[in-house]
Amino acid sequence: MATGGVLNVASYAYPALPSGSIAQGSMFVVFGSKLGTASTGALSFPLQTKMDGTSIQVTSGSTSVNAIMIYTTAGQVAAILPSSTPTGSANLTLTYNGQTSPSVPVTVVPSSFGAFTLNQAGSGPAVIQDYVSATEQPVNTILAPAYPGQTAILWGTGLGPVTGDEAAGPLPGDMHTQLDVKVWVGTQPATVSYAGRSGCCASIDQIDFVIPQGVEGCYVPVTVQAGKAGVIGNVTSMSIASAAGATCSDADGIGSADLTTLQSKGSIKLGAVDLTHVSLSLSPQAEPLYSDVGSAVFGAYSQAQLSDSLGITQSPSVGGCTVSQFLGLDPLPVDPIAPSPLDAGSSLSITGPNSKQSIASTSKGVYSATLGGLPLNNLLGGSSPAPAFLVPGSYSFSGNGAIGGFSSTFSVPADVKWTNSSSITTVDRSQDLKITWTGGAAGNFVAISGTSSVATGILLTSTTPGNVFLCVAPAEAGSFTIPSFVLQALSKTTGIATTFLLVGTQLPSVKFSASGLDDGYITYRSLTGNAVTMK
Repeated sequence: MATGGVLNVASYAYPALPSGSIAQGSMFVVFGSKLGTASTGALSFPLQTKMDGTSIQVTSGSTSVNAIMIYTTAGQVAAILPSSTPTGSANLTLTYNGQTSPSVPVTVVPSSFGAFTLNQAGSGPAVIQDYVSATEQPVNTILAPAYPGQTAILWGTGLGPVTGDEAAGPLPGDMHTQLDVKVWVGTQPATVSYAGRSGCCASIDQIDFVIPQGVEGCYVPVTVQAGKAGVIGNVTSMSIASAAGATCSDADGIGSADLTTLQSKGSIKLGAVDLTHVSLSLSPQAEPLYSDVGSAVFGAYSQAQLSDSLGITQSPSVGGCTVSQFLGLDPLPVDPIAPSPLDAGSSLSITGPNSKQSIASTSKGVYSATLGGLPLNNLLGGSSPAPAFLVPGSYSFSGNGAIGGFSSTFSVPADVKWTNSSSITTVDRSQDLKITWTGGAAGNFVAISGTSSVATGILLTSTTPGNVFLCVAPAEAGSFTIPSFVLQALSKTTGIATTFLLVGTQLPSVKFSASGLDDGYITYRSLTGNAVTMK
């Protein structure tokens, strides 16, 4: 069998996601085994429908089309779905050296834009160029930020079908009006001047937009909506400084001093500790289920690694919202960029108002532990929870290892009170949603999160897919409006208690130092929420 009987198909911009929708005229990737050999030689027009013995056929209704091949390897193959492919349910087969795989169901849609990202996993910083001149368009990174008023060029695939022979050469043409392409930077709408195929390549789209005023940060979310169905693409990020020539900085994240170190040394040694409290109520009458989790990563990042990563705090710039995918019940983001690990000892120690706990090393430079309650990935498991650990009060944190000893103290204030939680039981994803709270101290932040799973019941497995959004707002603001385009990125509620909305305190990063580190960060976030219905 050409593939061992198993194929997975994903949009080229979402290589980490399972089988799903493929837009007419977009690139897609087939994963499996024994799919082909490593293709050799540069691509040239006209492109072919067979490469080194591998071909792909997509049958939609009574129509079968041959995909246009991009590259082949034994484990994955990339191709272009012709724009002429009929929309709707379809089946895909791959043939290698005369052996054809079992068919895989896919859905062909008119438009489903996916932005390319620097980590090649569909998350984090997007592949964006900052337009300086016709001959100067540097790639946007934390070391090369754009600025408000500047034009930026976002690259991806899946905007929609085009007319012409895609195998013969590029088919550029502006489609932003007919496809109603919208771009948001942070939560601000951007002016789109072009959206369509690039003049360089087949199936690759570019979106030219002007960065709106009033947004800045090292990880400002970028969201695209396209097509008559208004499909939301993967939420990525970009770096924006206050003005041309300035550096980016985040109120709750990496700062200019770290960027100077990264620029001068070519690398930087960082420690990032994350403390997260999650409390969920399945109903107003039920006792909340809670989980206190501690995790940390210590590593050396090259310029490329840190620029491609989700960021040290893995949080959007203040005032923005990001969306990511997860499996099972653990909605914490996983950064696909792993630094060179640094030894911070066999465990980290943290002492709080209730007890002293350890965060054990799971591999060199990586630490994780459930500090109280139930494990986050088994929160609905029904076992007896451990006593709460992450509560308001004073904390001390310490560690040791090859990087040297380090310690820090910080205080956790009383959580903010979510004042309109009782009135939000059903969320209309097509409408903006205002969240209000009291008790936020100046200089702190409020984190607002929502999770939505496609499970059909309360029992989720480790492979149940879902989406999660995270918005960060200044605590003293007292309110934040979640844009509808963020809510639309979540799926509708399809089961019992699989959709939650959560609100709570997020502290500014606490710094710590060690002789073997350039900088260290401790982040703390408390999220308390209820089961809601997404419609």
